[in-house]
Amino acid sequence: MNGKQTEKAEKIIGYAFKDKTLLERAFVHSSYANENNVESYERLEFLGDGVLGLVVAELLYEGSGDEGVMTVRRSRIVSSEPLEDATEKMGLDEFIQYGKGERTQDHTDSKVHADVFEAVLGAVYLDGGYESAVAFVTRHLGNAISRAVSSPQINHKGLLQEYCQADKLGGVEYTLVSEEERDGRPYFVSRVSAGGVTATGEGRRKRDAEQEAAKSALEKLRKRPQ
Repeated sequence: MNGKQTEKAEKIIGYAFKDKTLLERAFVHSSYANENNVESYERLEFLGDGVLGLVVAELLYEGSGDEGVMTVRRSRIVSSEPLEDATEKMGLDEFIQYGKGERTQDHTDSKVHADVFEAVLGAVYLDGGYESAVAFVTRHLGNAISRAVSSPQINHKGLLQEYCQADKLGGVEYTLVSEEERDGRPYFVSRVSAGGVTATGEGRRKRDAEQEAAKSALEKLRKRPQ
């Protein structure tokens, strides 16, 4: 990363680093590290994962709910999807340094984006301490925390799979119908075939389109005469 990229990343994150090398390391994918004999973000990711768990647990503790409820909420918040969403929403994925071969791969819906969120958090924690880490998590995962506390997240793909297995309706098959760009961002349409019905769904990410398709297929299956 050059000076302008570092400054831009700091503005997005909302934190100015005293040690800029920590921020730069947070974006070094293992493929780039191996090719250039430098350290990847993996150690920072490991640290960030632990910090994230503690910060989220503390924030949930300040709210309501018993141990079981807090455990479910925490797992929902620290899972890959919210972290990927946060990285992509901030635009931090543009700073990730990949090796030559890895650059050609499609990193849409990539766990790498979740790893980078944790690596950046680890860097913030090392550079600015726990309070800076809390501020980072609150700023960029606040909406995910609110959603986890206020409403359950329904896994329509899982429910469709269970429905078909319970009624012996056979397998569930997803097909990508189209992928295009809208407003400068990817947009997907997916189709699902299950239990003799088909349904389509749309979304900014492939998995969102599949979730919508599964939701629609479930509605069709449940309306069928028994």
